[in-house]
Amino acid sequence: METKLSKHVVNLESVGPVDVLVQGDLDKDKGGESVFLTLHDVGGSHDDWVNFFNHEDMRETRDRSLIVHVSLPGQQEGAEDLDKEFPSLASLGMSLVTILDQLRIARVVVMGEGAGANIAARFAANHPSRVSGLIVANVKHAFASFPAKLKTLNSGKLSDTGLNLKNVAKYKAAYKAREEILTLFSSSLTVDSLIICGGNNSACARAAEEILSVMPVGKCSILKVEEVDRVLTEAGDKLADSVILFCQGLGLVPSVQRKVSRSRSIIGVSTAAEETEDGDKQTDMKTRKISMEMFDIPNIRRLSLSSHNI
Repeated sequence: METKLSKHVVNLESVGPVDVLVQGDLDKDKGGESVFLTLHDVGGSHDDWVNFFNHEDMRETRDRSLIVHVSLPGQQEGAEDLDKEFPSLASLGMSLVTILDQLRIARVVVMGEGAGANIAARFAANHPSRVSGLIVANVKHAFASFPAKLKTLNSGKLSDTGLNLKNVAKYKAAYKAREEILTLFSSSLTVDSLIICGGNNSACARAAEEILSVMPVGKCSILKVEEVDRVLTEAGDKLADSVILFCQGLGLVPSVQRKVSRSRSIIGVSTAAEETEDGDKQTDMKTRKISMEMFDIPNIRRLSLSSHNI
């Protein structure tokens, strides 16, 4: 069944018009409703996040939430050539708050993948009062790294998606030219955050651990999924479980049931630097076993989502 999305065009300062696709009832009272805002990667589209929220394990969350998908400039299927360069990721991170203002949304859980994760982090740092939590997948804080599908950009295979390759290349160039944001994570990012990446052999795992090491104690967790590169599209069930747990730790979607096995335990990793008995901070990650009963308690500051090495 085709997903019903309502389209809105919002003009952002220093950026221009962007398409915003709303999944859910925008006219419904949003006072007690969970609201998500998504940002897609280079070579992707808002459909990547639409498909995730349509995953069976996200059905309850989707039906009880409002999801706002941002389609970044020129990245829609069949889009015309952009008549200017793609806006900087910094300008996007600053101006996205206009979408919330125009749609009369107070706060969101902002979610991004790849380049979209970089924008999401900037948005959360610039507008913490408008962000309930931050979820970023395959985030890189320094040097550019692109998903495998973008390696086919020059060969034209990406055109099978219906995306405008010239516009994708401009988004890619803006991502490559982005400013380093590790300092932003250490000094400006104050919201609870979940970092998602593949296993230890994935390109983004080391970056995720570096970001974790500079975040305030108790503010950040990591989900690692072995043997995948793009958790969003390759491990939707594991991502859904952790997103729901994270949101419940924020006091959102409290009645949603997570689909996890009750008969096994998982391996967890401490989420931040811990103090030793003599007061020194120890940043080595410690492995511990968490029972499923403990894991079900929605307390993001006490529990880690790290290393779902499944």
